[in-house]
Order: sequence, then structure tokens, then C-alpha cells
Amino acid sequence: MQHQHWIYARAQGPGAIIRLAERFAGTDPWMVAVTPADAKTGYRCVTVSGCEVAAFARHLATSLTDTIYIIDMSSRRLLITAYSKTDGDADISCQTMADLPLHQVAILGKLVVKRTLRRICLPLWVNKLDGLRRVPYETIAVLDQRDLLVEAPDVIYIAQGDILE
Repeated sequence: MQHQHWIYARAQGPGAIIRLAERFAGTDPWMVAVTPADAKTGYRCVTVSGCEVAAFARHLATSLTDTIYIIDMSSRRLLITAYSKTDGDADISCQTMADLPLHQVAILGKLVVKRTLRRICLPLWVNKLDGLRRVPYETIAVLDQRDLLVEAPDVIYIAQGDILE
């Protein structure tokens, strides 16, 4: 297993996170994938490429004024970090929520991830991402912008910017 990063964030719709990624990346090439909101917690799982994950999480915490989690997983370790806006204007606090070794047997490692996410009250998106249909955000952007989007639980919304062809 390679080193992977996921961001958990709460936002009104997938477009909010996509627009924040667009602003954060500026003119650099970027790509973002956003899951629907979890029914219980409201958290979405976000994967980004083309930008530094921790810096983007800080940007999300500042913009959304909510706690943002980074799930950082390799074949041997699970690290979950929370980024929260503090009382100051631009101050973001960073707190480690979990730092655990993972079992070398994949199924036992996934069990540790599942239990840890449940203990922190986060949805199990990281275990479900492979089974989601990829939908370009452009196809549902108008519905999202008008608050008419009914999010299907089996999709992941994909957007990219400034990708050279």
C-alpha cells in the first residue's frame, strides 16, 4: 500500500470544497474528488492532488470555520490529525487524534482503521472509496449551486483545473 491522504470536511455541497480548492491552487494544476455528505456526521471525504494536503486542510479550516481531519495512512501506520480554527483571526491549531501502527495483514489493518474512525466519530469513507462511481462535477454543478442537488451515496464528484492537455 502506498502512502495516502484523505481530508474529512463538512460543507454545504461538494461545490463549496471544489471552489475552495480552485482558489487555493490558483494557476497551478489541481484535481479534487469529493464524496457526498455522510448522513450522520455531515463529513465529506476529499482527496486532492496538485497541492500540499496539510496546507489545504488549514485553508479549509480557516474558510469553513470547522474542524478538518487529515487521515494519513501507509501500509504500516495510521495518523489522524485535526485542524481547528482558534480564537485568533488566522490561527489554526493542529492536534493528533490517533497515531497507530497497522497490522501487516491487510484485513486486520482495515479493522484498526474502521475502529479508529468510529471511535473519533468519523464516517468510514476511506474504506468505501474504491466502490464509488466517478461523476464529473460539471454535470451536477447547476443543481448544487441552486441547492437542488440530491446526493447519491454511491458517487464521488471529480473536478480539476488548469490541467495541460
